[in-house]
Amino acid sequence: MKKYYSRDFLLEIIIFTAFIFGVEVIFRAVECFTIFDWATFRIFLSAFFIATIIEIILSFIKKNKVKKTIRIIVLLLITIYAWVQAGFNNFLGVYISAGTSSQFGAVTSYVKEFLVSYKIEYYFIYMPFILYLIYVLKNNNFSHQVKYTYQNRLGIFSIMIITTIIYFLTLYIPFMQNPIQMVLNKYLFFSPTNSSVAVNQFGSTVYAFLDIKQLFFPVYFLDSGFEHTESDENDIRVFDDTLWKEVTKEETDPTKKTLDQYFLSRKIAQPNEYTGYFEGKNVIVIMLESVNNIILNSEYYPNFSKILEHSWYWENNYSPRNACATGDNEFSGMTSIYALNTSCTSNVYPNNEYFTSIFNVFKNSQYTVTSYHDLDSTYYARDIFHKAMGSMAYYDGNDLGISFDSSNCLEWPSDVEFVEKASAIFTQNTPFMAWLTTVTPHQPYDGPSTYGDKYLSLFEDTNYSMELKRYMSKLKVTDDALGALINSLEQKGILQDTVIVLYGDHYPYGLVDSDVASVVDYDIHDFYEIERTPFVIYNSELEPVTFSSKTSYINILPTLANLFNLDYDPRFYFGEDLFSPDFSNRVVFADSSWEDNIARYDARSGLVTYLTNQRYTTLEIQKINQEINQKKQMSKLAITSNYFADLESKINAKKNTLNENDINEEKN
Repeated sequence: MKKYYSRDFLLEIIIFTAFIFGVEVIFRAVECFTIFDWATFRIFLSAFFIATIIEIILSFIKKNKVKKTIRIIVLLLITIYAWVQAGFNNFLGVYISAGTSSQFGAVTSYVKEFLVSYKIEYYFIYMPFILYLIYVLKNNNFSHQVKYTYQNRLGIFSIMIITTIIYFLTLYIPFMQNPIQMVLNKYLFFSPTNSSVAVNQFGSTVYAFLDIKQLFFPVYFLDSGFEHTESDENDIRVFDDTLWKEVTKEETDPTKKTLDQYFLSRKIAQPNEYTGYFEGKNVIVIMLESVNNIILNSEYYPNFSKILEHSWYWENNYSPRNACATGDNEFSGMTSIYALNTSCTSNVYPNNEYFTSIFNVFKNSQYTVTSYHDLDSTYYARDIFHKAMGSMAYYDGNDLGISFDSSNCLEWPSDVEFVEKASAIFTQNTPFMAWLTTVTPHQPYDGPSTYGDKYLSLFEDTNYSMELKRYMSKLKVTDDALGALINSLEQKGILQDTVIVLYGDHYPYGLVDSDVASVVDYDIHDFYEIERTPFVIYNSELEPVTFSSKTSYINILPTLANLFNLDYDPRFYFGEDLFSPDFSNRVVFADSSWEDNIARYDARSGLVTYLTNQRYTTLEIQKINQEINQKKQMSKLAITSNYFADLESKINAKKNTLNENDINEEKN
């Protein structure tokens, strides 16, 4: 009898393992992960471990119906989670994390668009669950009450121990590792900060457990012993770090001490031939909602085309989507710091202060700095984080007197009205630095709306879908707004003295891929080409130049700081000056994948695709990955610890102490 029960118990474990593993294998297939590799073997071990734990628990339940029901529920939850992860990654560009509350809001607000975005193959993830359900229903005698004897316990626990040992060996044994993986498995398992790599290496189910663990019991591996870059005697841009080094010496917080050491070790980017090119001019930075290269069509968007006639244009600019694409990409544009890929940075940490922000560095050069948006704070806490970053005044749609209903996702405010009312304010004082975030082209596009229908007649002779036509109609309103802005500046006689910077927050992911592909002239399915967006620096006196450099919003702030010859420390920025002779010419995506003129590195798979005959060595790729990892890690630590506010406070305290000592010495 013992043998019978033991065999039945092991059979249940094997069967349940097979179905859990089946979900994971199909998930890997639809996510284009490699099937035959050590990660799949590791996932099989974890499926066996999970099935064993569940069967041990169920062995104490007498009623077979209850046991069947629990197995079905567990497998259904595993299936739904994998299916949702695939959908989130497709819709938002990242895997969902327990710490990303705003991701849920982004989808619940646009459920229809989210479901429409699902690829047919994602539904194959449900196949193991359906087969298991059929299997259980057809096998009424399946699942006997197990007689859990001492021998059974010893055998099962021995198998579990062996499975656990083998599992952890797969994290450390050299031949089971990819030497150019973005984050090594031995670190990734305990600190799954890169969700894309973690999901690939451990599967969606184990990632769920690791993610929850990280939420409540976070683990971070702090780098140390950074290689210090010495200043050259010919350097023009130098800094007196005496007070900062004193702060570092007295710092007791290991996180902040690590950040101090990291930033102090970085190379100081030197002035170049473009330093001060726009010195003293006004500047307007406009983050364009849901704008990608569709706007390059001169027939439909003439104002943008006219702007390009006097612009520097970067044809290889990208706007990688993060946990919340608009808020995070706005944050990174303002700070040149990588947003967290596991939470909505601007909403979770709205009170953080950055003396290095675009507002503060312009304000320190006697600019009047203000910011504007034509909606309210329904989605992002701009009324808090813009001011925390140094904006002297933030105006939302309510402040500007723009009529809108934030509960109606179809009816967004007019960017034309927005630009007209905002420009009336920021042009009152010069020099000015103004940040504008538009909204009209925002999704959804599946229903009639004022601006979605306004220019439909322009596209009546096309075979575009109605959703695409409505998007392009909304985009036309934004183009009208750009024309209105140029006219306003010209009428005020300050167009020549003003620089306009334009970049898209993300491509219009509210459209299905086929719609986007039907309008742009590049393959959106090729690596991360879907993330391609325009980046423009305009001045009415500029000769047009098209740059082929690989770039993203992370480089905007250091580039402008150099062009306007501001007082700034480039060591605090994770982006680079686009005109620096040392510019890396590399764009980094949300999951730490990257592309330069030589190669593309896919962080999810850890594979390199070369674009030329030139090749990187393994050590060179490891060095690039280490640099990217450090920037992402230090960004996370700086954000979560409010590092910049703390550092500024401590340095100012040191200055005040020195000033007091000087005053006392003079009195004596």
